[in-house]
Amino acid sequence: MITIKDIAKLAGVSYSTVSKALNGNPLIKPETREKVLAVAEKHQYSKNIMATQLSSGKSHIIGFVLDELSNPLFSNISKNLQLELKNRGYQMILVVSTDGFEIFSQLRVDGCIFWDYRLDKREDFLNKFSNLKIPWFLLGADENPNSPYIKIDRKEGIFKAVELLKSYGHRRIGFIGTSQDIKVDGYKEALSRTGLPYSADNLLPAYSTWEDGYLAVRNYQFTEQSPTAFIGLNNMVTKGALRALLEAGFKVPEDISLIGYDDLPEMQYTEVAITTIGPPLDELAIQAAELIVALIKNKSMEYPVVIQPRIYERNSVARNKEEID
Repeated sequence: MITIKDIAKLAGVSYSTVSKALNGNPLIKPETREKVLAVAEKHQYSKNIMATQLSSGKSHIIGFVLDELSNPLFSNISKNLQLELKNRGYQMILVVSTDGFEIFSQLRVDGCIFWDYRLDKREDFLNKFSNLKIPWFLLGADENPNSPYIKIDRKEGIFKAVELLKSYGHRRIGFIGTSQDIKVDGYKEALSRTGLPYSADNLLPAYSTWEDGYLAVRNYQFTEQSPTAFIGLNNMVTKGALRALLEAGFKVPEDISLIGYDDLPEMQYTEVAITTIGPPLDELAIQAAELIVALIKNKSMEYPVVIQPRIYERNSVARNKEEID
């Protein structure tokens, strides 16, 4: 099994240079780091985590904790975050809920990132993990949790979606999904800010899955006063709603426009390429990686870091046909 000393000899550099290059030390020249990594990869070098901990007191491992994996949003966030941490010399371990506590304890991770948990679970959850006594923060929090956090301005995102639909002549705008209060509140506030009417009938009950979005639309009784446009709670709800609209004989966007919250690559490959509003996942990963590394290294960092959602226009929004007629 190849060692760091072997890599140093093959790469023609010192032992300490190899160690720094493998751990992402920014003082190492990029060309030197690339040469070291190429040798390590060629000879299938595997870092001994326990040895690294004993020699440096650091594992160079960061834990990322989610509360569920069914939403493809989380796999996309995880992929981007893993890459950004790797570029900074860290490995990432992904776990679900409290299952990670024992793993993190044994590996002595250097820090943790937690996807913001539901308010009713947050306190018990964080109390358990606080015993690890390591740097951590909440990713995607809506309000100040008395700790470092990265906020996604979801209300502003919903406002941008409503504003876009209004610019296309839509005056009756519905919302599909009721499981996230911050987005529902953002929807109501956005209608008020843009001078559009709110009707409880236009808020379709749905949780967060594809089936929820599909059934919400299937069970909805459309009338002449129904919305001419809808916003979906998340990517899955929106895709389910799109299928139901098409099955019901509606043309999207000619009859009904649709915007989904969360921008994922797959949203452009649905039956109709869906216009979306959501945080740029690459920026989210960069900010998260920078914040956790800064906390680990005891660097000063202003927070909250606020991520502003962006509109990604595709083919699911068109001018309100009532105005055209």
